[in-house]
Amino acid sequence: MANGKAQLLVADDDQTIRRLLTYQAERIGFTVLCAQDGNEAIELASDQTAVIIVDLNMPEIDGFGCLEIFSKKHPKTPVIVLTAADNAEDAVAAMKLGAFDYITKPFDPDELSAILLKAKRLHRAERENEDLRETINDSGTVEMVASSPEMLQLISQAKKIADLDSTILITGESGVGKGVLARMIHSHSKRVARPFVTISCPAVPRELLESELFGHEKGAFTGATKRRIGKIEAAQGGTLFLDEIGDLPLDLQPKLLNVLQDREFQRVGGTETILADVRIIAATNVDFEKKVKEGSFRSDLFYRLSVIPFEIPPLRNRLDEIQALCQGLLSKIAKRQNTNTRISSEAMKEMRRFDWPGNVRQLENILERAAAFCEDGIIEKGDLPAEIQNHKLSTSSQLLHLGGIPLAELEKEALRQTLELCQGNKAETGRTLGITEKSVYNKIKRHEL
Repeated sequence: MANGKAQLLVADDDQTIRRLLTYQAERIGFTVLCAQDGNEAIELASDQTAVIIVDLNMPEIDGFGCLEIFSKKHPKTPVIVLTAADNAEDAVAAMKLGAFDYITKPFDPDELSAILLKAKRLHRAERENEDLRETINDSGTVEMVASSPEMLQLISQAKKIADLDSTILITGESGVGKGVLARMIHSHSKRVARPFVTISCPAVPRELLESELFGHEKGAFTGATKRRIGKIEAAQGGTLFLDEIGDLPLDLQPKLLNVLQDREFQRVGGTETILADVRIIAATNVDFEKKVKEGSFRSDLFYRLSVIPFEIPPLRNRLDEIQALCQGLLSKIAKRQNTNTRISSEAMKEMRRFDWPGNVRQLENILERAAAFCEDGIIEKGDLPAEIQNHKLSTSSQLLHLGGIPLAELEKEALRQTLELCQGNKAETGRTLGITEKSVYNKIKRHEL
């Protein structure tokens, strides 16, 4: 990424379309390269390209030809195809051959932005998986940084059950490290030598999600020119991580339930029953119990997924871990960018005062940007975004961040005061502290309040 921005490659022989796409993409934070035909697009595509938009109808090498080459040279880069409004058949065929999504001309700016941002998230997840494979190759295991009693206990419990084949459900806000915990469990399990396979449920278009999960047979649908194995089959012997499982469409939920209950499945368009020797870990940032009550998620699937539940607290509730997290993340950034960066005490003080609504993911993004622009390899207070420098902690965070008192006592006192303020209402207490109602009950039990 250039200057911390994701790079988009646009390939279209129509200059007006290229300009319109560039304008909209730059508005949402992309840097854009443009190609006027397929040959130029193939030359410009690189490992730095996060997302590609390619017109299906171009001279010399068309969009289908580009798709074939991109799938071999840049298999982790999502490709969005561009087609005329009356030619949706070609677009769907392209998607079934590997395209991430499609846009029709003339395009809707909001729809384009949504698809681009979803593709960028998918590319980031793939890059994080590559980082994970490097980490496992170097050290053999994945570890989580922790110092608070709550996180240390969570990690200890996760390692104890790592060798079990029980299904695990990890909950927590976006960016808290649900994927890292899943990878840590896999790396400490007897399945570590086998694949760790990830699928992000909302990142895959609905019409492709079933095939992506279960695979398909040749001829199962238009464009299915050969058999393709799905993520479940690719994870055989290892671990399948279902990220944002709360977004799994209702009509696919019975098929996943069958995998969890009977440990078997069939490819789309197939009759052969395949045994699923796979450990499933799911993650979500939504209130599952609410979705079950609303009828958008099956209760039997919820219970099958949450055999062993883990809830990761938000970063604002464990600010004492900021320094250790920064050290670990800067080491990761240094390896990726060949830099050596540290943080000044003033900058660290400001970072420990911030609430981190985007959690660890936000922390990593800010560190990566600050490391790129800081002087002499030292991140100073002035290198941090204005929202961190000018931020004041919420009342609950101030209570948790007072110095000189054990964190467990601070947490207990914060909980006691907030319960009193909310007149014993557990749901209101959770909203005030920025945690779930379930966490409130767990903390009340732990602190014997």
